[in-house]
Amino acid sequence: MRALRHIVFFIIGTLTPFLSGCQTQDNEEPASSISLYGKQLVAMGNSITAPSNSWAWVTARHFGMELTNLAVSAARWIDYPQTAVDTNASPIYDGDNSNNVISNQVFRLLQMVVPEGEVIPEADGKPFHSGTLSPLTGMRKADSTFDPFLVIISCGTNDSSNGIIGDIAELAQPYNKANRKNLYGSINWAVKVIRKYCPEAQIILLTPIQRAPMVDRLPLFVEAIQLAGEKLGCPTIDMYNESGITEAEESQEHKYLYDGLHPNAEGSRLMGNTVIRHLETLYGIDKK
Repeated sequence: MRALRHIVFFIIGTLTPFLSGCQTQDNEEPASSISLYGKQLVAMGNSITAPSNSWAWVTARHFGMELTNLAVSAARWIDYPQTAVDTNASPIYDGDNSNNVISNQVFRLLQMVVPEGEVIPEADGKPFHSGTLSPLTGMRKADSTFDPFLVIISCGTNDSSNGIIGDIAELAQPYNKANRKNLYGSINWAVKVIRKYCPEAQIILLTPIQRAPMVDRLPLFVEAIQLAGEKLGCPTIDMYNESGITEAEESQEHKYLYDGLHPNAEGSRLMGNTVIRHLETLYGIDKK
């Protein structure tokens, strides 16, 4: 296994208030500071992100951002074989998590940015949950002010149990040919679809944090997410090594993870502060 990178985090070159996609350059300071106050943060992920007091809330509160949290408990990057298009905010049916995937969180985002009644072709030809109408159409009202500035995706813990990482060549595919049955294909699809519909939003990836007990394959997924961020030009924050939450400590006592997996209030604060530090660097914001 290749050694884990400590940081895969690229500083944006010439920043403007209207960032385009995730284009970054190495070792360049932002041309000017950009305030995040009042801007909109969209968070996606699993049960580590979904709670109302998660790292996403800590981050948004610190900068005075408006938070839209689309994360769903038990979510993973990779589609299941039986995953259907499902824009329900809590797609869990009789214990079946098959629709709790990042692709459905992306579809929920698309409905928020696509004008009401306009067909979203990315969902065409796919099975739909009975509660989500086919074809999938936008829900954005003419007077909506929703305008994502940051989309941060924190996922991968649940994928590491039995998910497939796939071939890194998947990242070079156009999104409409991406295979969402593996990690690389799922990340590629999500990033490129969000870029298509939210071209001025910055997409940032978070790796999973450590847990106790540790899943043997988790570090492999951490590294794969870092590589995907590098190939796709997305800033990627290494929460596995930087958050301050470690398997060694959590295996002795649940200090930051109340059950060895899910952060307590202090764990969420640590995660949020890690994200905050990187955003301060990325946007040239003076530390408070």
